[in-house]
Amino acid sequence: MEEYSIQALLNAPLHQFRPEDWSEWYPRVAELVHQEDAAVRDAAVERLAMGAFWAEHSSQGGPREFLAEAERRRTTWLIDVVDKASRLHADVLLSFLKVLRHQGDRSPFPEVLLPWLHELARRSPAGIPLERIEGAIVLLGGLDAWEEGHLPPVLDHSSDYVRACAAHMMGRAGQGESQKPDELLDSDFIAKLTAKELSRPGIAGPYWSGAGLSGVDFEGRDFDPVEWMLGIIEQRTGPEPADLPFNGLDFHIHELAADDPSAVRRLLSANRADLAVMTATEIRDEVPGMGLVLYELAEQPDSGLAVQAQIHLANYYRLRHPRADQNRIRHLTDWQADAEVFVIRYGQPGHHTDKMVIFPNRDAVFDDVEAWSLIDAALPPDRRGDLARHYLAPYAAPAPVRLGRDELSRYASGAEISLIGAKEGHGWRRIEISFARLFVGS
Repeated sequence: MEEYSIQALLNAPLHQFRPEDWSEWYPRVAELVHQEDAAVRDAAVERLAMGAFWAEHSSQGGPREFLAEAERRRTTWLIDVVDKASRLHADVLLSFLKVLRHQGDRSPFPEVLLPWLHELARRSPAGIPLERIEGAIVLLGGLDAWEEGHLPPVLDHSSDYVRACAAHMMGRAGQGESQKPDELLDSDFIAKLTAKELSRPGIAGPYWSGAGLSGVDFEGRDFDPVEWMLGIIEQRTGPEPADLPFNGLDFHIHELAADDPSAVRRLLSANRADLAVMTATEIRDEVPGMGLVLYELAEQPDSGLAVQAQIHLANYYRLRHPRADQNRIRHLTDWQADAEVFVIRYGQPGHHTDKMVIFPNRDAVFDDVEAWSLIDAALPPDRRGDLARHYLAPYAAPAPVRLGRDELSRYASGAEISLIGAKEGHGWRRIEISFARLFVGS
């Protein structure tokens, strides 16, 4: 470690640390949990946990029992740091409990964490909801045994947060998996889980999150997860709790059904225009049949939802909806003869960012010369500045980043340029340029 600024400490590349770096880094980051800035405290807790529960010992060799003892000591030290800091800032303890949703469950960490959590629950410190402690205990200690053929009683807990943690653990442990060769999830289990979700929402989504399944897993099987989730959304008596510790069904359906226009229409019919828009705009590309649905969504009475659909139509379907605000979405029909151009404005006047999206007007794609000629016309080299590191390659030298068929670049001015590659063959089928002011005086 050579630099000790707050950002340098929080962004330190832990995977590159040498053994001697840890002894300098830990105490310096531990000091940050006493900072007045709550965001700094939260980030410091997350980084300390990342070091203790994963990074420090992940690449070390040697006897497992030696590493386990070192992990126990580090966990004990971390608990002490959190305890002391939380006497002045209760949010430090909340940040640590939040981290335990995804870390600390590997042996030997629960051996140290669980006794402390049980004592914490007994003390019930001020400013800390008991459900957060109980949820962490479920995630690290697992579920108590329950009667076969039934769902565990904890799914009826008074706290939605604890119920969600328990459902997540069920998914993570493989509960509900079928023993039949042609069935991935047991139909009786799914029926029970569905009934409980319909009567009190908030467990089906966390269960699915824990199971780690995807739509691909069910190809060629009778169970259709999109149909299952849509059925629940259409029938349930109320919304999912707002503060779930894991993604709910609303999140999962917007990913699983993002390429399914008929599913989006069902969400709209279920009075979930918000979820319909989120689903229809998930894929950053044109989806067959989705354009017509987006056109309808662009006419929603809720202007916030309508604008999202309007922006998506301009971005990926080369269409400016008639109701779109000319100050937000502009269609430049005569900017260049060989290109069709849309300019989308994000943010408030005076604090906005412009995004120009350029489509080929004649041919299916631009070649490199055509593409960079258009880019230079929109944002000349002297305005965009030198190449900068891209956030997808934060430790590499400044250079464009290849992501699949696309090429992404960032510049010293803050400008970002994305060349979207042809689906087949070579060339660029779309160019995206983002900058605070694409047009001087705008």
